[in-house]
Amino acid sequence: MQTRPARASLDIPHDDPRLRYRGAVSLRRDPAWTAPWRLPREEAALYLPEGGLGRAAMPSGVRVTLRTDSSSLVCRYQADPAPTLNGPEERAHLDVVCDGRRADTVKLETHGGDAEFRCDALPGRMATVELWLPFYHQFRLRGLSVEAGAAVEGDAPGPRPRWVHCGSSISQGRGAASPSRTWTALVARRNGWDLTSLALGRSSCLEPMTARLMRDLPADLLTLCVGVNVQALGSHNRDALVPALIGFVRTVREGHPTTPFAVMSTITAPEREEVPGPSGMTMRECRSHIRRAVTLLRDHGDTRLHYLHGPDVFGPVHTRLMLEAEGSDRLHPAADGHPVLASRFSTLLRLAGCVPISRP
Repeated sequence: MQTRPARASLDIPHDDPRLRYRGAVSLRRDPAWTAPWRLPREEAALYLPEGGLGRAAMPSGVRVTLRTDSSSLVCRYQADPAPTLNGPEERAHLDVVCDGRRADTVKLETHGGDAEFRCDALPGRMATVELWLPFYHQFRLRGLSVEAGAAVEGDAPGPRPRWVHCGSSISQGRGAASPSRTWTALVARRNGWDLTSLALGRSSCLEPMTARLMRDLPADLLTLCVGVNVQALGSHNRDALVPALIGFVRTVREGHPTTPFAVMSTITAPEREEVPGPSGMTMRECRSHIRRAVTLLRDHGDTRLHYLHGPDVFGPVHTRLMLEAEGSDRLHPAADGHPVLASRFSTLLRLAGCVPISRP
């Protein structure tokens, strides 16, 4: 990786129609840059009225895509520091993926000002190039440059199944090695799914506006990971959790009555399994209520709704692969844990019969 662009280059503006912002729900445009958001930007405060809008501007799962035969690429951008987090610091990276293979991982500058990097790992033949954007830092694309005379085309959508996933910081990617190696990105890449991630740290508390968004987004597969923040923040007590989850799923079903839909309870949380949270529920109790809600919905005819038990996906045997140190509040998989979670999730989803609807 070098720091300066080639002398002769073809500039591609941030708002060039050949660039696709896949996985973005909305785009914030400025004359100098484009920022992908994972909520409708004009109404974002309605989704997160208690704060946390910054996480909606963290482009977890978002890819800037194009097709080119250039052998190099320069990216001009702005990236902001990560928020203060419990546990290890998150460092900003961007992955360059060519025809599905990770060609380079770039460490980004996060001072909020103008910066750029150069990647010389493109194949030099016509290929689909994806820039997987940082998952825990706000990011603004100022533009790209490729070699002078290189061909540049838009990336055609293709028939890939559209996967919409909602979750917390566990799904946003906390602890992953880089953006294309979060567990959701790994699942999407291995299965050939077009990911839209609605995962937001300190969220996934069955917010009604999020259910409406999932209802309205195109989707061939729906998944929801819920429980960790319900228990930790006390957003629902024992009496409220089951009806809240039923209402959430039924709202999504207004737009997707037969789309395969999996609800996964949170992965192992060693320090919370038997310790009540603000609402009085332990993590184990929270999972039992989530399972009960799914069972009730299935008993009332929603046979394409499935329950995945979080500890079966990433359980007590995997605690050595967690980000936080033993003795602290362990919640997130570390870099080596994300591939394990991705593999187990894909396997259990398939065993449950929860696979995307085929599209022509």
